[in-house]
Amino acid sequence: MEDVTPLNLEDHPKLFGLRYDQLIGVLASLIVSTQFYSWCCPINFAGQDLRFDIALIIGILGPLYAFLTMNSSAANWETMINFYVTSQVYVPGPDPNPRRFLVDEELPQFSE
Repeated sequence: MEDVTPLNLEDHPKLFGLRYDQLIGVLASLIVSTQFYSWCCPINFAGQDLRFDIALIIGILGPLYAFLTMNSSAANWETMINFYVTSQVYVPGPDPNPRRFLVDEELPQFSE
């Protein structure tokens, strides 16, 4: 069979909902922050070790970059934040799209 899937070159390839540059930024910041914490000697300041704080700041840079480089308006960000913050109740009911299943599809006949 021939693949008739339309190719839209304007779409950016995505993985886990992130573009590749955003995904690499998130992964790189998390790897760099964990390696910084494990390689660095304790940094004592006022009786507290600052390694964790610095590693946390480095680890937040990747997700912050991914969040700020989304091609969306502020209204879309608000919708996304509301999705994770508000409680959601899913009520079972009838299928909103009854034509989802292809009941009128002609199936091929196979001979034995």
